[in-house]
Amino acid sequence: MSRKLSNLISIIFHPIFVNFLNLWLLFTLFPALHYGIPQRMQYFYISFIFLATSIIPLIMVIMMRFTGKVKSVLLTDKEDRKLPYLVTLIVYFFCYYYFTKLHTHPLILSYLVSCAAIVGLVLSINFFDKISIHTATLGAMAGLLAVAGKYTSLDIRYFLILTFLVSGLVASARIISNSHQNIQVYSGFLLGFLLMFFIL
Repeated sequence: MSRKLSNLISIIFHPIFVNFLNLWLLFTLFPALHYGIPQRMQYFYISFIFLATSIIPLIMVIMMRFTGKVKSVLLTDKEDRKLPYLVTLIVYFFCYYYFTKLHTHPLILSYLVSCAAIVGLVLSINFFDKISIHTATLGAMAGLLAVAGKYTSLDIRYFLILTFLVSGLVASARIISNSHQNIQVYSGFLLGFLLMFFIL
């Protein structure tokens, strides 16, 4: 795998896009949400959470890159990650607080807690060493799918196999691009999987 291809893979499977896919899977695979919540409200939840937890931090990172406060929008440097991760964590707490006021389904709240826990731990680890947020979000997807398998009528095994294959591809890309070491991508995936699985 070339350096250019590894960077392309890192962009295609950026946590922002994976987070959106995770949200879609949450509302698609869990009958309590897919059938128990009107479609219009499903769109509201997905749009609100995605805009708040992904687009707002992305805009902030772009502005930081434009002003020279970070070296790359991919946040390859450990120090560049602290403020964006902190803002993302705060936004997840805000979403949780806001949705509790709306008497939101506990499954959605648990998902928000899972994501906040992942970002919070990644942020904490980042003070000492880098850990892959790319593989953490893919690990979260695997954890979500593993839980969804207990409730949905779909055969989750194929989705899980695909998730593991993509995770391996992304992990390899992150290592080849010199963004992370082996332990950082492995621990990122494990962290995301365990937190999402057990909290959901």
